Amino acid sequence: MKDISGALDHLLRATGDPRVDLAVIGPGDPRHTRAEAIRAGIGVLAKVPEALPEITRAARAIDTPGLPPRLRSHFEAARLWVAGDALLAAHHYARIAESWPHDLLAMRLAQSCYFFVGQLEQTCALLDDALNAWQREASGFGFVLAMASFSHAEAGHAERAERLGREALARDPACPMGVHAVAHAIAEAGRPGRGAAWMRRQRAHWSVPSRMRTHNAWHLAMFDVEDGHTASALALLDNCLLPAARQSPVDACDATSLLWRLASPDMDTGARWRQLSDAFERRWRPGFWPYVDMHAAIAHVRAGQTQRSQQLARSIELCAAQNDLSAGRARQITIPFLQAVAQWQSQDGDAATMTLDDLRPMLHAAGGSRLQMEAFAQRQRAGDSASWVAPAGAARLRGAYRIRA
Repeated sequence: MKDISGALDHLLRATGDPRVDLAVIGPGDPRHTRAEAIRAGIGVLAKVPEALPEITRAARAIDTPGLPPRLRSHFEAARLWVAGDALLAAHHYARIAESWPHDLLAMRLAQSCYFFVGQLEQTCALLDDALNAWQREASGFGFVLAMASFSHAEAGHAERAERLGREALARDPACPMGVHAVAHAIAEAGRPGRGAAWMRRQRAHWSVPSRMRTHNAWHLAMFDVEDGHTASALALLDNCLLPAARQSPVDACDATSLLWRLASPDMDTGARWRQLSDAFERRWRPGFWPYVDMHAAIAHVRAGQTQRSQQLARSIELCAAQNDLSAGRARQITIPFLQAVAQWQSQDGDAATMTLDDLRPMLHAAGGSRLQMEAFAQRQRAGDSASWVAPAGAARLRGAYRIRA
């Protein structure tokens, strides 16, 4: 079972490539259905539309004769994700973890799906139950600690999150997911100087080939920004986040929110915004995740890409006309946000403020990092109507987001 356990370890630590571990396991291998459940899980964790065909292919293993109930439930949850019902998929994975408390894959996928829809309080309860159910010396308990740490950090429980994260790292100091959980907890506590120093001490553990490398770099850069060290944050943006953004729309969100915080009238950011606009245009399908749509909207407008802004708006309108979870989130979150962007572009700061104030109670439902979504509100609350979305050195893009409610 080494290939299976290695793949799961890499998936949970966010290191290596679990697909490589599983490559030797094909049809006819007694491990095949378990491997297919992990392959489906890799696609769900990616949270990008291009992963849907691979998830669909892996989930066909549900038709395997004599499939154990737990694996059948995994494939049912994966199919719900592909069908666009991320919340029901989250509930399904959570039920698997409740029925089989040592199923680390189900725990991680429940957490990921709840993150996608902005309901991490659900995983706090799920993972707290797991913490009580597991023997502390059991193999894999460190992953439960790291997952619980992140969920509690996102829920605003900074002290508990940091305690859990440090306990996870005591077991596996080189785990990028554990490093991230502690970084998130320190950020939640509002201690950027301590966070920056700690992340630099941990650099050897997170600045490695890892799916979390860019996001951990984002945390260090944001600590530096909040502590007044913009030069080092800008270096991280240019040397780490922008290159990663070309390959991943989720990494492009990190780069967008960092550049958003760094941008000032004295900084020439035009070329960087164009890189991010290009990245979203090349690798993102609007309407799949409001969290990414909102970052893409900012990048397109700040880059002066009127046509892309208008196409994004049209795509969101088409999505909103449907009758599913994505449509509801488009109507309730993305469209109001784009309307606020249009109002700022028209220099109607009062109207934009009112729109965003009305949106704020729903903003968590966009999914993604609450810390990053807060960056939008911080800039808006600062009353920076002149530069909130204005492309540096470019004309205003009036009417770029004229969207019907």
